[in-house]
Amino acid sequence: MILEKLFKEFDVDTSLVTSKEAELFDNSFEKTLVKRNGFLIREGELEKYSYFIFDGIARCWTLNDKGEEQTFWFCKEGTFSMSNISFTLKKKSDFNVQTLVDSIIYRIDKDSVIQIYEVIPHLKAIFDDMTAILLSRILKRNIDLIKYSPEQYYLLLMAQYGSVLNFIPLKDIASYLGITPQALSRIRKRVF
Repeated sequence: MILEKLFKEFDVDTSLVTSKEAELFDNSFEKTLVKRNGFLIREGELEKYSYFIFDGIARCWTLNDKGEEQTFWFCKEGTFSMSNISFTLKKKSDFNVQTLVDSIIYRIDKDSVIQIYEVIPHLKAIFDDMTAILLSRILKRNIDLIKYSPEQYYLLLMAQYGSVLNFIPLKDIASYLGITPQALSRIRKRVF
């Protein structure tokens, strides 16, 4: 269920793990419900868990030089939270991760991750590949911000997120695009 959803998001062949391995992986996680606007991590905290967004969406943000919230990433359904950076590197988070809707989250602690890799050693290589894909997505976002106008980038965002975009507040989309909510409203009037 978790692994299947993750593999689908990253276009990984599900036959790389057996059904027994997938079940073991899924059973290593604890299900938790996080209400809208709940924090998975706050800037300055050390993450104790790795979070999988099973249903819902979260935003990653920090304060800019003007003291305003600046959204720089959305963690969508079928992906792990970006708080995994703090979890993996064992360093305090440089940003906040906050849910945008009531969300079903599965979490796992470090000891359980180590146990999974001991029992399913080839899973580490699969996760290394998915991490490379995620890094590629982050790099693409940075390049797209340079290459495209806010309107063009908004259209790309619509294609990438589809109907999920309807659940993201316009102020967060505008922040993600690096524009004001008013500028986003003008873009939306032209697009629709």
